[in-house]
Amino acid sequence: MSMEPEETSKQRRVGDGQVHLPRLADVVADRIRELVLEGELKDGERLPPLDALLDQFRVSGPSMREALRVLEAEGLIEVQRGSIGGAVVHRPNARMAAYTIALVLRSGGTSKGDVAEALAMLERLCGMACARRSDRESTVVRELRAINAKARNLADGDELTFNDAMLEFHTTLVQRCDNDTLRLLTRALASIWHADMRTWVTSTVWHGKYPKVHGRLAAVEVHEGITELVAAGDEAGVAAAMTTHAEIQRIYREGVDPDERVDPRAVRFGR
Repeated sequence: MSMEPEETSKQRRVGDGQVHLPRLADVVADRIRELVLEGELKDGERLPPLDALLDQFRVSGPSMREALRVLEAEGLIEVQRGSIGGAVVHRPNARMAAYTIALVLRSGGTSKGDVAEALAMLERLCGMACARRSDRESTVVRELRAINAKARNLADGDELTFNDAMLEFHTTLVQRCDNDTLRLLTRALASIWHADMRTWVTSTVWHGKYPKVHGRLAAVEVHEGITELVAAGDEAGVAAAMTTHAEIQRIYREGVDPDERVDPRAVRFGR
């Protein structure tokens, strides 16, 4: 029985797999994508005309058009046709992430109540992270106090304007949490949920069921209490207060069916 030399065996194992060279379209798309992600191509900036791109990348027209289709499918550019024409850059943001997440959640039959619950948990973590910041007074607390003061002044005015001020509190708490990943995930879920919240506010205002002034002021007081807990660096206190706050919010959200499935269109079109 003959034995195959060890070196030949190793060479065969190394050569068993096929080597796939990337398509020219993918190479071009990779390069443009990197320019967008690194900020060398700014949001809203137009890519050069097609002829200039062909000259720059030295590829065929079909390869360049395929590269642009890949980037457009990813949401990184928008190809405009007609008299203006050209491709406009769109840097990725939380809304883009929200739409993709909403698609995945909808495919799994996830309910809006599930999103609201996850959002409340993530916002609680953001609040705790804010309380943990050594510079929280200048980076978080000062801004939250100003937002609370604005909301208090709006409590007896237009419902939508007041509600926007209350949402600003949550948005700021998330923005100042000093953790990029947590901030992105929370903002993405907030985009999914807030699309329904604005519909809820409009509906309750129309039917005269939006909380009256005393209810609005009570909600502002909760925000003020959370703010002072953040100022004190009391992570446990923030967690407890935001848990209670989430329960109160659930009562106000009774107009939104928690069992209804996530609707990606609401995120996509900003409803």
